[in-house]
Amino acid sequence: MASQIISSVQSISGNQPRIRRIIEEAGQTALSGVPVQINATDGGVQEWDGTTVAAGIAGFSKEFFNNLTTTGVPKQITQGKVPYQASAVNIQRPFFDDGRIGFETATEDTVFQGQVGPSQTALVSDVGVSYGMTKDSDGHWFVDKTKTTVGTNTVVTIVNLNPDDQSATPRGVYFQVQQAAIQLVG
Repeated sequence: MASQIISSVQSISGNQPRIRRIIEEAGQTALSGVPVQINATDGGVQEWDGTTVAAGIAGFSKEFFNNLTTTGVPKQITQGKVPYQASAVNIQRPFFDDGRIGFETATEDTVFQGQVGPSQTALVSDVGVSYGMTKDSDGHWFVDKTKTTVGTNTVVTIVNLNPDDQSATPRGVYFQVQQAAIQLVG
C-alpha cells in the first residue's frame, strides 16, 4: 500500500514554511516529498539515509531528483524519440534543470503531513509520541510506529491526526521533525 507525499501543512507562527534550493547530489533518483539531508562532503542535497538521527534531516523535497551525472551540474532532460530520426531525441524546453533541488526545510516552526506505516493505524494516543521514519516499497516515506527508541531511531513527533483522513483505519498524521534531528539551523 502506497504512502502519501510528505509536505508542510502549516507553521506554528503562521508564517510560510521555508523553502530552499541547493545543489543536487549526483546520482539521486528519489521522488518528491522524501526526507533529505545535505551531504557533508560537497554540500549537495540527497535523500536522507534513514539512519542519521542527530542533525540528519534538512527537510522534505518539493520535486523529484534529476539523477545528475555531476553534483550541481544541470543535465538536459530528453523525452522519447523523434519519428524517422534514429539518432534524434526530443529535448525538454525550456531548460528547467538548474542543478538544484527545492525542499521545505525542517524547522521547529513547520508542521508536516504524512502517514503512518501501511499496516499501522493513527491513534489519538500517538499524539505527542516520537517515532522514526521508513521508506516504503513505492519510494515514499512514512512515520514508522515500530521505531520508538528516542535518541537512536526517532526523528519526528506526531502533533495531531490528519482531520481529512476519515477512513476506517486512518493513517494520516501531522508531525514535526525533532529539534535534535534538524540538520539546518537558522
